[in-house]
Amino acid sequence: MQSLDRAEQGRQYQVREVADDPRVPERARQLEEIGFLPGEHVMVMTRGFPGGDPLVVRIGQSTFALRGAEAACVHVEAVAAGNA
Repeated sequence: MQSLDRAEQGRQYQVREVADDPRVPERARQLEEIGFLPGEHVMVMTRGFPGGDPLVVRIGQSTFALRGAEAACVHVEAVAAGNA
């Protein structure tokens, strides 16, 4: 398991959990409200240049730009090629 901010661009992942951020207590709830829920498939489409922030991610049928700190709260696991 790894955080979404470290996920490989273009690879399919599955959300395992959304962790709390002690600096921004409402962040986990906000991410869950827009669809970052356990079991959902997510993919990093592209990263900002320079520095890789923000990340453009696709979850379900929606596309979002997430800051690195937000993406770090989303813990994911790679989906095997045949299970995507």
